[in-house]
Amino acid sequence: MQISSNLFYSQASSRMNALSDRATTLQTQIATGKRVLSPTDDAVATQKIAQFDRQDAADGVYKTNLSLAGSLIGQADSALSSMATQVQRAIELTTKAGNGTLTDANRKTIAEELDSVLGTLVTLANSNDARGQPLFGTAAGMAAVEKSAAGYTFPPTVVSEIPIADGQTIQATESAKRVFQIGDPVTGTNTLDVLAKLTAALRDGGNVTGAVGEALDKLKTGNEQIATVQASLGVRATRIEMQQALQTTAANDRASLRSDIEDVDITSAITEMQQIMTVLQATQASFTKLSGLSLFDYLK
Repeated sequence: MQISSNLFYSQASSRMNALSDRATTLQTQIATGKRVLSPTDDAVATQKIAQFDRQDAADGVYKTNLSLAGSLIGQADSALSSMATQVQRAIELTTKAGNGTLTDANRKTIAEELDSVLGTLVTLANSNDARGQPLFGTAAGMAAVEKSAAGYTFPPTVVSEIPIADGQTIQATESAKRVFQIGDPVTGTNTLDVLAKLTAALRDGGNVTGAVGEALDKLKTGNEQIATVQASLGVRATRIEMQQALQTTAANDRASLRSDIEDVDITSAITEMQQIMTVLQATQASFTKLSGLSLFDYLK
């Protein structure tokens, strides 16, 4: 039976090229640790990996947003704690001002201390967050609290919602208006106006019993309002921590699934590589031997 030389060389070349190509692929897989090196290796796996990439990218944004929201809540909580300390000091001073044995001069001294408290509260309310924007919910370039002839006012505020997951957002801070609000938002007053009115009464002198009593009740309510806002921020901080934990778990699960799809079994790959190299060497040796045979060799 005669075998075409061209066919012999073609078949031998194809066999060795296939073995060599597979060896190269295995070498790359072993070096990179990845089974799927291109879309042609596994189209279904490639689609799933691309989906994982999109989810990882989205989670990267949400991770940053969660960190930002947590930072803003922490900063707001710290400012509120300072505010609560100041209002508590105002309550103590107001209680002291109600002492009937005090002179007008004594009450004017208390008024000065209350002015200092008031100034500190306004400063805290107008502080900026870590991004350099107003902490308590106003547009950039606007103060959260402004003083006018009518008293302390709060410009229209929009406290932004920060996306923290698909379809989920969180309000990371509060408006100064809500922090200082006493009573109904429309007909009520606010802690800053209460302090301003009280200091004016103490400076005017005379019988301040009514003014002190009214201010004391409202300041206590104002202090409770700050505690309420602070508690609300605490709930949101807990929600952020829970979402971060969920995100970490989801990321770990996704990484595990991705590894199952994308990563190569190094042990199996090395074993197959050794087998292929053995077969390739044997094939090359056989080809060299057979291709060296001449017609005279056959005739012998």
